[in-house]
Amino acid sequence: MTRKPIHIEVAMPSGPAHYWREMMARPKGFTIREIALCSEGVAYKTVKRYVEFLKAGGFVVRIGAKRDGYALQAVYAVKKRQTKPPIKRPDPQRAPLTAREAMWNAIRALNQFTVIELAVSASTEERPVAQRTADHYVRALLHAGVLQTVSRPQTHEGHGSSPGVYRLVKSANTGPLAPKLCAAGFVFDPNSNRVIGDAVVSELRA
Repeated sequence: MTRKPIHIEVAMPSGPAHYWREMMARPKGFTIREIALCSEGVAYKTVKRYVEFLKAGGFVVRIGAKRDGYALQAVYAVKKRQTKPPIKRPDPQRAPLTAREAMWNAIRALNQFTVIELAVSASTEERPVAQRTADHYVRALLHAGVLQTVSRPQTHEGHGSSPGVYRLVKSANTGPLAPKLCAAGFVFDPNSNRVIGDAVVSELRA
């Protein structure tokens, strides 16, 4: 079995950023059903809640209605056009940072770090970050080219070992949103809405 890196483009058709782009692309108006149908694995109710949030904030307005089969669907249009999607921010007291978000904040703040230093910097009493969790995240970001190695881990005969030291690549510091590790084997940057690095696939030989 050989592993080959390939460059791929992956659509991530879900979430507020996707809904907002689809709404902005329909200047003549849209229905909740239309946005839900072009969003992968998303329920009608999920899009409806987002539209209700946008309507309450004055970002979209209802401009009419149209028949869709036997049902009458409300038609909305974007009123406040902007590139960034309006997002309802959770109360920080109720929604603490995830381990990955905390690690990303630490990576952006630290000049350079070891895996242990990252785990300690990202940990709180309520949400400790395990060294194994930090190691997995660092390895994924290294593979994607988000991090670079300052010094590699080394074993010194008779004198123990020294950990690897890493730092963030300047061009990869695209924003506060933590890069996502995707099941297909790639890293997705929600700040620039793109896949970072190579996706690795396995090729079986007969």
